[in-house]
Amino acid sequence: MSVIYKAKLKAAKTAVSEKNYDYAYDLCHDLLELDATSYPVHILLGVSCQHMSKWSEGASVYEKAKLLPKANTLAWQGVCALYEASGDHAKHTEALRELCDRLIAEGNLQKAWECMQKVLVLLEGAGDVRRLVRALEELAPNGPYNALLDVNGADPQPPTIVDLLNRMYRLESDLDSRLIESEVNKRRTRLGAGPISRVRTEVRSEVYAESGLLTTLAQLVEHSMSGPVDQLLENEELYFECLFDRILFVEPRNEAVAQLVNLAEDLVSNDKCSRAFELLIEMDDVGDRVAELVPKLVELFPDSVLAPAARAWMRSDAVDADMANGDADVANGDARESPFAQLQVVKSMERMGRDRACVDAAARARNAQHEFSEKYGTQLPRSRLQVDLASAGSYLRIGPEHAGDAEELFRVCLEADAKCTEAALGLGLATCALGNNEEGCQILQQLVDSDPLNHRAWGGLANAQLAADNTSGAIHAYKQAIAVDPVCAEHHAGLADAYWRLGGEWRSDKQYAYASWLAAARVDATLPRVFSGLGQWYQQHGNDPERAKRCFAKAMSLDCTNAVAGPLLADIYAREGLDDECEQLLLSATDALFSQPWAWQRLGFLYLRQHTNDRAVHAFQNALSSDRSNRVCWEGLCEAYLGIGRIHTAVKVARKVKELDACVSAHWLCAQTTMHARMLDVALGHFDDAIECAEDGVWTRVLSVGRAECLTMCAEKWYHDGLFGRAAEACSNALSAMLECGARSFLEWGVVYVSCVWMARVHSQFTEHPELFDSNVLEALMGCAQSQVVEQGPMPGYLKQVVDKAQSEGECEPKVRLVLELAAVAAQLRVMLAESSVLAAQSWTDLGSVYYTYSTETASSPLLFQSQSLYSSTKLLDAAADCATAAMQLDPTARAANLQGTVAAVSKNSALSQHAFIVATRRAVLSGMPWANLGSLFLVHGDIELANKAFARAQMTEPDFYGGWMGQALVAECMDATECVDLYEACLAHEGVATVSIANCWMFVPARV
Repeated sequence: MSVIYKAKLKAAKTAVSEKNYDYAYDLCHDLLELDATSYPVHILLGVSCQHMSKWSEGASVYEKAKLLPKANTLAWQGVCALYEASGDHAKHTEALRELCDRLIAEGNLQKAWECMQKVLVLLEGAGDVRRLVRALEELAPNGPYNALLDVNGADPQPPTIVDLLNRMYRLESDLDSRLIESEVNKRRTRLGAGPISRVRTEVRSEVYAESGLLTTLAQLVEHSMSGPVDQLLENEELYFECLFDRILFVEPRNEAVAQLVNLAEDLVSNDKCSRAFELLIEMDDVGDRVAELVPKLVELFPDSVLAPAARAWMRSDAVDADMANGDADVANGDARESPFAQLQVVKSMERMGRDRACVDAAARARNAQHEFSEKYGTQLPRSRLQVDLASAGSYLRIGPEHAGDAEELFRVCLEADAKCTEAALGLGLATCALGNNEEGCQILQQLVDSDPLNHRAWGGLANAQLAADNTSGAIHAYKQAIAVDPVCAEHHAGLADAYWRLGGEWRSDKQYAYASWLAAARVDATLPRVFSGLGQWYQQHGNDPERAKRCFAKAMSLDCTNAVAGPLLADIYAREGLDDECEQLLLSATDALFSQPWAWQRLGFLYLRQHTNDRAVHAFQNALSSDRSNRVCWEGLCEAYLGIGRIHTAVKVARKVKELDACVSAHWLCAQTTMHARMLDVALGHFDDAIECAEDGVWTRVLSVGRAECLTMCAEKWYHDGLFGRAAEACSNALSAMLECGARSFLEWGVVYVSCVWMARVHSQFTEHPELFDSNVLEALMGCAQSQVVEQGPMPGYLKQVVDKAQSEGECEPKVRLVLELAAVAAQLRVMLAESSVLAAQSWTDLGSVYYTYSTETASSPLLFQSQSLYSSTKLLDAAADCATAAMQLDPTARAANLQGTVAAVSKNSALSQHAFIVATRRAVLSGMPWANLGSLFLVHGDIELANKAFARAQMTEPDFYGGWMGQALVAECMDATECVDLYEACLAHEGVATVSIANCWMFVPARV
């Protein structure tokens, strides 16, 4: 080595020590030109590059230095210092690892541990959990750096293997959770990602496949065995919980399950971990160990997920079954994936007699069992058998429509356990319910022969015999069952039912039934069928309706869905007028079990009687949801739809009734609904069909009256359509029908009254054909009416006074006078026959309308008094006024007020007329007619402004009523306004307005009279 080289090397060292890195950098480059293999020069150049921030060059220099023959740890330490100064944590970490490897190779484990400690600090500070975990794994047993944990005298001291594994567990657990959440949030927003549950399952599978958490926990348990027992159990519980949660994603599954069960056994033996208890309870499949495990679970972990189900199991055979049912209900909400919990729910539903709920719970229990078997690779045959037996029994109790389902399940149970007597008993009963009585009785007989002391088998055979109408055989079998078990109330009740069904040939049979029901009640006073049977006996044979009522009430208090006692008790309440009690009874029945057709049907008719038709519709619809062929419910539904004004829907329902049974009542219902829907031709056809089917006089009379009423409606329609001849013919036919059947009731004389009114109106338009007026029919009906007036007793004074006032010839033609007189007498009869003040007021209004019409020339305008001329009979007008007054006193309706106002207007009593029309506007707030009449009154007296306001109010209240438009046209003409022509055209545009009516209104203008 030359003197110049040595001098420069010394100068370079001095420059570095004096931090003159630029000068040192130049010297080092000069030296490398002289000797490119000098190790000290490379180190000095690396240090200079580090402090001059020449990171790449410095790293390159150090890498060359590592390859030189005289290389030592200084090169590796220099690289670490370079990357630390540059802030490149990733390369710094890798450099520290290389340094650690170099130090281990040199045997300097203490310095190597210090390097590894720096690596761990760097990774933790960078938040790189995955690389940190991998670094810790390298320190774990079987890792390349495991020897570093045995270093003594290091600062800080290396952790123990248990501490290291604990740290790894925490980091890996947190890493797995964060990875799952972030990946799920990322994937769930993708198009076509699918349900969130499926996304989460896929992500968990991927994350757990890469995770080493289970391996870490297994090592932790292994290295804890030499430590304290509490620490070992704690680590075992951690391992069990993790393996329990990830069992679906561990392969091979069977080895993982075996390991899981071993851990659970160890934890349970030390009274640790509620999940371990739960797993072993599920695995035992309601076997012998359940009796040991369940009480300990409840004692040690009362708030665990399976604790309510465990308490329900412990109380299932106890007296307090209500608490067991409550616990099972809690378990149903908290442990839906537990086969054991769902089995307790099934048993609870079975105990409470909630058969449909039991079937639903059994379906959930089978799903839970299937998922458990798929998860742990083990079958649960005993649990499945109990679930299937409970479900099959519920199917059998629900009704014959599910007997096939019950039979299938009972056969599955027998395949699982050929010695299961309960399944054999159920199979026999299900077979009988399907109509195979011979086969069912044969199965039950074999069961009885194999076990003569099985009282349930005898009871089942008796039930089968009873279903096959072999009452004597059923009685014998019930007696055998009672002989084996005399304290079984079901057998006594069954024997009573058998005696009751013997046909009633002997009173002693009913007495035996009564005695057997009493015996059953002594054994078990909570059996509903016992009290429903006793109620029937007291009602039909004991002549004690009050005791029968109490027995039915007792049966319903025990079982509010009892289909025997319920209808009978509801009918009793209905007959006694106890509507509130009846409604409460029926609602409690439907609340307990929705599919109760008998309750919904009676509830519907109760609402019909109370005129709450919307609720009646709902009730009948619910009744029909269980039995679409119930004609009575369809009829009730039709009546309810009529009550709420849904006429066309009622027509469709009536057709359904006719499809079910084309009897007289069905034809009559179709006729009534189509008549309300103004489908009058169709209604007449239905009346004709019904009359053809009628066989008794009562129906014939009802149908004749109904057809006559329909004819009056036809007359009204044809009259407004201008078909006056057809209208007159319809009135004549209606009157002939009333004469033929002999009108006597309020309704029938109403048909006569309406027919006469329309016949009189027809006369004003059709006087050239008087032959349509059959005088013989009119005179005959007049005679009937007058004789019936005599039959009703002395005419009331106020009515006689009105009739006496009306004894005037008037100015009408003879036949029309006869028609009007008959209408008046019919209205008088209706007043005398009315059963309420409302009907009496309606009849008074009718009578007043007749007298008023009788006093005028025509009655063709809906604007009551505007279309009338002013000449009249004073007596008739007085009589009409008295009738209107009587109607207003009884029931001041808008129609009566309109009549009073009209008569007062014609009689020049303007004050009374105005008052009456104002009352009418208040009574009929949606009608425009009272306002139009009030406007006409103001117009007659020349008050144009008030008339205009009244007619405007009529237009606003009822835009389709043409009277308001006509009044506005008259006002406009009086004011010489040009809009009157448009208003008249608007009047003509309204459907059903006869031209003659408009002409009459046109002519009635006081200024021009």
